[in-house]
Amino acid sequence: MAHLEASLVLVSDIHLVSPDDERGQLLLEVLQRLTQSPVAYFVLLGDIFDFCLGSHPYFQHKFRPLGEALEKVAASGTRVIYIEGNHEFRMRDMPWKGVNFVENGTVVIALASGEKVQLAHGDMIYSHRRYKAFRYVVKSRFVTAVARMLPGAWMDRLATKGSKVSRAADQYRAIEHDKILGALDSWLETGEGDFGICGHFHVPYAEARRDGRKGGVLSVDCWDKPNLLAFRKGGFFRLDVKALDELQWYPTEPVVRSGLLSSPSAYSLSQ
Repeated sequence: MAHLEASLVLVSDIHLVSPDDERGQLLLEVLQRLTQSPVAYFVLLGDIFDFCLGSHPYFQHKFRPLGEALEKVAASGTRVIYIEGNHEFRMRDMPWKGVNFVENGTVVIALASGEKVQLAHGDMIYSHRRYKAFRYVVKSRFVTAVARMLPGAWMDRLATKGSKVSRAADQYRAIEHDKILGALDSWLETGEGDFGICGHFHVPYAEARRDGRKGGVLSVDCWDKPNLLAFRKGGFFRLDVKALDELQWYPTEPVVRSGLLSSPSAYSLSQ
């Protein structure tokens, strides 16, 4: 079994409905591989679940296989960071040992090779005021406390159905790359990172920094086409999760701008 050798491995927007479905089994396979790989950081950038209330016993039981697999990854020496997405609530209440949960905001990590990477789910970087107000309310302590008293299976069915309806409408919405990247640029320029990485937008960005410095803005694509993003050998690569045995790493490709700024000694985009 080939190792996923990397300084940093990231997943996002899997929108997992069940650990037993195809996406769930693929994720569990990735986690098993990580326990046997020299990876410094494994980051889940949110919306790993289509819906999850971490304080509810129903969801704690339903997603126990994933939690146990993440605990094994953490026990193997990899630092596991879980940044909560907009489809997830009170993930810090999940009884998963060794998993560092972050409810909101930006996380900055320093890789052994010297690069600083700042991470966030992405929904609060670019969104309307109405959305931010709505997010604040639905994630409030009062609302999540009330939700904990409701039947978990009922909430699960209702939220999953709502997510499907919302995603079906996404194909008719224009993606405003300039506005999204402008917000991501501002987020990166006011932070500490050389690179800024997020999920949420379901677009595989790999764009040069607006300010001309080394680094760039990247995003982890959703699992409509299951993939990983990783920093290895001085650059960022994507890996097709459905071809783990082949272990073919693909250099990131820009979506809007020219590629990430690079130098011969670092930030290389080729193996």
